[in-house]
Amino acid sequence: MNCDIIRDLLPLYHDGVCSEESRRLAEEHLAGCAACRQVLADMDAPLPEAEEQRTGNDAAVVERIAREWRRLWRRALLTGAAVVLALCLGGFGFWYSVTQCTVHMDSGDYAYLSACVLKSGEICVEAGLNRACRNCMYYETDESGAWHLCILRPPLRLNIFLGAAEKMFPFDLVTARWKFDPRDFSSGEPEDVYFGVGEDAILLWSKESGCAVPAATEAQEAFWSGWSPGRVLG
Repeated sequence: MNCDIIRDLLPLYHDGVCSEESRRLAEEHLAGCAACRQVLADMDAPLPEAEEQRTGNDAAVVERIAREWRRLWRRALLTGAAVVLALCLGGFGFWYSVTQCTVHMDSGDYAYLSACVLKSGEICVEAGLNRACRNCMYYETDESGAWHLCILRPPLRLNIFLGAAEKMFPFDLVTARWKFDPRDFSSGEPEDVYFGVGEDAILLWSKESGCAVPAATEAQEAFWSGWSPGRVLG
């Protein structure tokens, strides 16, 4: 049969909608015609437009995956940088609080505290420290002008980062001692002298009434007689 007639039938044959007679004629012709068989085979090939569309879709999928990967990578970098910054700031804050900041010791930081006045009129104070302290003892004044003898410690009660000349280890009880003579104060000096601050402050001497601590015992007189005014850590 003529190839042109068969090729007119091939679309119907391909879709399976031709009559039985037409199907039989088409198959008899296709058995001996390679050209028509190729035409039939080409009907199963994707259209160029469809292939281009599929290729474009694949490229879009790859690009979308690449964009998502880049976004996740940037987020991971920013998260890591934020974590590192937070750790650095936290470490610096910890170091600064231990090495640079101080607070006053209070009654909970002392194992014992005693004060007395010698026959010479000098006042002596002894404190056993059960907390790590800064090697910093000094006088400070309050709003009324009174003097307060104070000991400072790190807020976290830790000795790390402190140099040998700056720290006291509380493994064995550390004793801090002071000896001062109120008569050394000139007329411009305070009316009152306390040990400590706030509710824990203990009056040691007042200009109006003199010493506010008990007289030294003979043992205390003997112990303190060789001490010079000032402070000593033992």
